[in-house]
Amino acid sequence: MAELYYMNIEDPISAEDYQTLLGTCASDKREAIHKFRFEADRKRTLYGEVLARFMITKKTGAAMPDIEFDKNSYGKPYVKDQNEIFYNISHSGKYVVCGLDTEDIGIDIEEIRDIDLDIAKRFFHVKEYEDIISREIREQAHSLYDFWTLKESYIKFLGVGLSKPLNSFYFMINGESVQLCSQEDHTVYFHRYLLQDNYRLAVCVSTPDLIHMEKISLHDLVAYIKSES
Repeated sequence: MAELYYMNIEDPISAEDYQTLLGTCASDKREAIHKFRFEADRKRTLYGEVLARFMITKKTGAAMPDIEFDKNSYGKPYVKDQNEIFYNISHSGKYVVCGLDTEDIGIDIEEIRDIDLDIAKRFFHVKEYEDIISREIREQAHSLYDFWTLKESYIKFLGVGLSKPLNSFYFMINGESVQLCSQEDHTVYFHRYLLQDNYRLAVCVSTPDLIHMEKISLHDLVAYIKSES
């Protein structure tokens, strides 16, 4: 069963707890985090990294600082020396989400904002664009982000980055039913969530099993790290 944990980066954090989180990361990741200009970007990157380490530790028993990551040629991250643990991270606005599974997984979360339909016209498949503009004005933003997160989760599942154009495949959405139309010869399953009415989240996995989804507080995450030290 795939697992999802998500956090709110707007929860207040003390300097001590921030250092506790940083202490679980590799030195190159700490340096990358420090280079971000804005605090929100530093938090998104740090919390995503720590969430991944937390989930992998719970699954494997490995110490959080000992977990090593690498990336494939397209930039998709993976756990080194592990062929049964796969993870993916996404963040938008105030939320950071990490997914973990025993097979490939792709996730994407997006904050629903005012939209420019030209984005869908330029980058989405024509069938998806036609679906979006056929809806009432108040529904178009939700529809666009529904397609957007599904497409991003699928590309991240494949691990090929934007070498696969967004308009080379399309989705058909009918209520809770999602159908992928693609030339790829494999079976995948999608789960969709709406967080607080203005965040769309999509998950792409290789089995139809239910997904365990849980929000974790900063307090509980820090407490877990300290208990493992």
